[in-house]
Amino acid sequence: MTKEAILELPEHEFTYVAGKADRPWHHFTGRWQAIQPILADHLGACSKDRPLRVVDLGSCSGYFALQVASRHPEADVVGIEGSVGIGNGTVGVQGGTQQILSTEAAQTHLRWIQRLKLTNCFIAPEVWDYNSVLELVNRAGGRPVCDAMLMLSVVHHIDNVSAQQYARAGLSRVDGGLQLLAKLLCLAPRHFVELPNQPWMEALYAKFGTARAILQAAADVSGRQWIFKGPIYSAEWFGQRDTWVIEAKEPMLDVDIQYCPFALLYRGNEDDLTTGTPELPAAVKVHDVYNNFQPLDMKLEGGGGAIDFGYNPFMGNRPLGGVLADPELGMAAANQNFAGTLLDPGLLALSEPSHGPVSDKVGLALKSASSALLLAHLALRESMNEAQDVLSEVRDLKFGELPAAAPPA
Repeated sequence: MTKEAILELPEHEFTYVAGKADRPWHHFTGRWQAIQPILADHLGACSKDRPLRVVDLGSCSGYFALQVASRHPEADVVGIEGSVGIGNGTVGVQGGTQQILSTEAAQTHLRWIQRLKLTNCFIAPEVWDYNSVLELVNRAGGRPVCDAMLMLSVVHHIDNVSAQQYARAGLSRVDGGLQLLAKLLCLAPRHFVELPNQPWMEALYAKFGTARAILQAAADVSGRQWIFKGPIYSAEWFGQRDTWVIEAKEPMLDVDIQYCPFALLYRGNEDDLTTGTPELPAAVKVHDVYNNFQPLDMKLEGGGGAIDFGYNPFMGNRPLGGVLADPELGMAAANQNFAGTLLDPGLLALSEPSHGPVSDKVGLALKSASSALLLAHLALRESMNEAQDVLSEVRDLKFGELPAAAPPA
């Protein structure tokens, strides 16, 4: 293990408590030491013709996302944090974006993004459940959404919040759990997976007996062939937890960098990322608007559609990370709802392949628009999206059925 592969981070900021027991620090460092060389080999073999993307599902305080982003500046690293489990509370079940980002874990992650000036590291504050994962797979159209995914002690939390969705889909807890895992596997060609032991995922353990057998059953359901390696790391914490590497046997299609699967992305204040270390944590909101976005509803000649971001020619060969990390793109405006900088979505969004570049007039119009107008427009779009999500959940509920309370972690 080379010295530069380990980013020195303070133990007290990244460990978390479950019940009365901290997860030992050597579980964090040990898993990263096992993951790092395998991940490096995989990313090194990926296409050099496009930016790379790594997803840390259930990133909590960001230990692994920060390690990956520091070690691999050529990749965008997105930590998915929904705050529905032990590591970062359960506000994500009832709360929204701002509540998730206000948690201690998310604030720690953002603070260290700034301190380390990691322009390629982000938090996506969103709760993944069975329905959202299914939609993500469908929207991706058979392509992975990232080159590698870390799923370390997180899938059981997603499984818990999906219980009612399984029932509405006519699935048992066993079939629903397998479908969830199978769909998650389809999102990347290589995964680093750690499942908990019982009593979590009780129905799956009752049927298959071991974490390895559960993962194999999910791999079979996925319709693809997968190669298992490991366990590359084993630890005792509420039962044995093994970390497995699961990689597609046959090559998957490349990640489509014109499709950004994340509704919101946050990172440290842009000024702080290029100047000194900030004293207080801050966040940047990046709205990805990939559904027929018309900037500010301006009807200009040649307008309409999202700006085609694709492989950004401005990046050249500079090691700035992936597409999302390029500091030369976007327009800054004050964000009164959250400390930091709000970036214009039209310039940071990844469009769907069916949309081409808009006219230069649109860019000029965006540049001349007032910050207040941009902020109001984006705030309205976010409110509309959240309202649509609530309506969708209500329509899914049976008459008289109420959402279940948050399950115990």
